[in-house]
Amino acid sequence: MTFSPIGVVLCLAAALTSFSSHAGDHRKESRVDRDGKSVLQAITVRAKAGEPGHGWQFFSDAPRRRAVVISPNGHYYYSHGEGLELVFKASTAA
Repeated sequence: MTFSPIGVVLCLAAALTSFSSHAGDHRKESRVDRDGKSVLQAITVRAKAGEPGHGWQFFSDAPRRRAVVISPNGHYYYSHGEGLELVFKASTAA
């Protein structure tokens, strides 16, 4: 059985076109996620000196259930809806 050159070219063109259209869908979806309405918003905390929360910075992304908290000494905590996790520990100056 022999394949005609035109048949081979048409099969390759069809295969390449289908891969390209598939990749286009993923890129479009990725761009939507990246440009979505989800943004970390700063949360204002008016704690006075000596009160819990004084000196801490809070940021929230409510639609995606994410939060970032920065301690007064520079430690970063992250939450994706299941409690805070330490993700960066600031080094102390010697």
